[in-house]
Amino acid sequence: MVKVTLVTAQWCHFCPTAKKLWRELKEKYDFEYVEVDYDSPEGEKLIEEFSIVSVPTTIIDDKIVFVGVPDKNQASKNLEKAV
Repeated sequence: MVKVTLVTAQWCHFCPTAKKLWRELKEKYDFEYVEVDYDSPEGEKLIEEFSIVSVPTTIIDDKIVFVGVPDKNQASKNLEKAV
């Protein structure tokens, strides 16, 4: 199953929009979805592993696919390819 990980931060003004987008897509497509806070221990591991410097960052199946809020059509296309 495709896994989408969204790295966000409480201080990020764009992260709520990215969360809303991925939650809406989760209702349409079948994929595993996880939100990880930038300042959490798990977030710190992802930051180090993927060299994340900006949030929101979307990781799909262990690859950074989007930095910033993705375009809904682009996000859908990525899911359709992966699902």
